Amino acid sequence: MRNYAQLASFHRAALLLGLTDGNTVIAWADEVIAHDTDAPAELFELTMVPPHDLSELRHALQPLAARGESLSVVRALLDRVRSDVVHGNRSVPDTITVLAQARRFLTVPAHYFDAIDTLQDDHMLAVGGVTGDVAVIEERARVWLNQFAGGESAFLEESPC
Repeated sequence: MRNYAQLASFHRAALLLGLTDGNTVIAWADEVIAHDTDAPAELFELTMVPPHDLSELRHALQPLAARGESLSVVRALLDRVRSDVVHGNRSVPDTITVLAQARRFLTVPAHYFDAIDTLQDDHMLAVGGVTGDVAVIEERARVWLNQFAGGESAFLEESPC
C-alpha cells in the first residue's frame, strides 16, 4: 500500500485555505481507488462525502493525513497561492489573507511565518494610511510568492496519484 499521508495533508490544507474544491478532492480519491487495489478504506469513506461539505471532507481526510505539513506540502500550497494571484483568481489583498491563514493554521517554517507576518502587518498599515504604500507592499507579496514557483508540480511528481 502506498503512503498517501502527504497527499491527504495537501488536499486537507488546500480545502482549509480555499485553494481547491470538494469535487477535486473526491476526484483524487476516486483516482487512487481506481489505480490502487490496496487503497485505504478511508478513501472510500471520503468519496461518500458530498463535495459541498468542506468541513466533512477535511474531517474525512484527517485519518489519512500526516501530522503536520511537510515542507514540500507547504511549498506546494504556497505555489498554488502564487498561481491563483498570478492568474487573477484571487486579488493580492485576499492572497495576503490566505497567507495569514496559512501562517495561523499550518506548520510553516519560522522564516515563512515571519515573512508572512511582516507582509500582513505592512499591508494593514498601508491600507490604513498609517505608513507604506499599498502597491509596493502588494508587489512585495507577489515577489515573495515567486520563490514557490514549481513547488506544486515538484510535490505532485514526488507523490504521484
